[in-house]
Amino acid sequence: MPAFTGYPVNLFKAEIISGIRWSWAVYFLTANLFAMLIIGGKYFSYILSIGSLIALPVVFAGASVSYVLFLSSMGPGPSSYSPHYVMLSITILTVVPLALSMVTLVPFHEFEQKLMKNKHGVSMFEKCILICLRVFNHIIYFVIPNILEVVREEAQYMRWAKQPDNTLISRFKCLIKDMTQIGIEGICASIQYIPLWAVEIAQLPDKNRDQARESGDRK
Repeated sequence: MPAFTGYPVNLFKAEIISGIRWSWAVYFLTANLFAMLIIGGKYFSYILSIGSLIALPVVFAGASVSYVLFLSSMGPGPSSYSPHYVMLSITILTVVPLALSMVTLVPFHEFEQKLMKNKHGVSMFEKCILICLRVFNHIIYFVIPNILEVVREEAQYMRWAKQPDNTLISRFKCLIKDMTQIGIEGICASIQYIPLWAVEIAQLPDKNRDQARESGDRK
């Protein structure tokens, strides 16, 4: 609830330091602690690592752009935008682990199968949910495992260590390049079957039509 709506953590304005509120700090620690206790330390370490990988480029890229604007006299100084990016990092490290923990625990695949096999038909709202579940399950159980397999086989993340110019800048450039490539491949693989799934789900029997037919037969 607080992660998606901000309520009630945004009601408290007291800050530990500029950009970090006490309410968000407590929520960050509590959410991650409960996630770790529920899914286990091993899986939670993977989830926290993924959250950190997402937070680092977002926060540092945004802060870098803001600093360049400041140097070119087109934007305010670091004192005005730094609290925003500090809070953004805390938010990402709270929301991403929560979302990934939910993916680990909630049986979305079973929800999809239950809707597909509903003997009473499927309403339009349920068809919308079905297409979302189909895309979601495809990403979790097909796209991500395949991408990870490619990363392992081709050693995408280790390529930066084999560069002749083994500097921090060259490593960072290779990491950004690899992350961009993986992101593009993931997006393309996630949406390629949507037209086929839309046709399949649209052909499912409509619940309202079946109910009207049953009421007509009774009359």
